[in-house]
Amino acid sequence: MRVGDRVARGAVVGACGNSGNSTQPHVHVQVTDTTRWDTARGLPIAFSGPDGRAAVPRESEIISA
Repeated sequence: MRVGDRVARGAVVGACGNSGNSTQPHVHVQVTDTTRWDTARGLPIAFSGPDGRAAVPRESEIISA
């Protein structure tokens, strides 16, 4: 993926690993309306749950593809 690409459902956008000061591998996700950080606004994000409905993972929830 490259900056500015549109993300389609099911697209791989990153990998998960353990680096820095953490006790487990984890991913940080941020969605904004632009990469111009001085004016960027956060956008809502949700994932498809097991039942196909939109869901946001709970803290410490393990997500698998």
